[in-house]
Amino acid sequence: MLRSSKETKELFNEWATSYDEFLENASGPLLGYQESLAFAKEILSVKDNARLLDIGIGTGAFANLLSNKDTEVWGVDISEGMIEQCQEKHPQYHLQVGTFTAPNIDGLTFDYIVSSFCFHEVDPIEREQALETAHNLLTEDGTLLILDIMFASAQAVEDGRQSIGKYWDETEDYPIVGELDQVLRSANFKGVRWVQTGPYHWAVIAQKSTSESDR
Repeated sequence: MLRSSKETKELFNEWATSYDEFLENASGPLLGYQESLAFAKEILSVKDNARLLDIGIGTGAFANLLSNKDTEVWGVDISEGMIEQCQEKHPQYHLQVGTFTAPNIDGLTFDYIVSSFCFHEVDPIEREQALETAHNLLTEDGTLLILDIMFASAQAVEDGRQSIGKYWDETEDYPIVGELDQVLRSANFKGVRWVQTGPYHWAVIAQKSTSESDR
């Protein structure tokens, strides 16, 4: 049974103070976490004076890795505890409680929207809405980068379940690459590119499309 958003918030509130320490030696589906973050940085070069939104910002590690000194960083997270930890570590960031489907940001657009190890928490029936929301928040030709626990196929999910064993989380519904690729294109993203960054991790980068001919 999938975890509810309320349960997810409670989980990450409890986890907030020890989250970074845990991820130093991540295991289970998060195995290779640090390497995947470093790999994702190699496929996204943030331009000068850009505005970047990190959805599911956590304690800010991904935004900090990707941003430049002059990047205006905004972040949303479902967990108040994570927001508190992030604000303490990065007082210059603009932070608030929010999610992929309800980022609670009005009147702003972003050159980049990024997210690491968060998208799988979005209910599968809301994933297209989440990507449409991200598309609407991007500037013209803005870039989306999602790094997450994902699998190439249903068989790859089963292989992962067997390999991970007792550390597999049955409350999660991890995205399938081919299925999410279709959803991205349906949400009018173009130039969709995929890279496997770890044993159970994939990164996808795509640009905002404003017309059917761009896709």
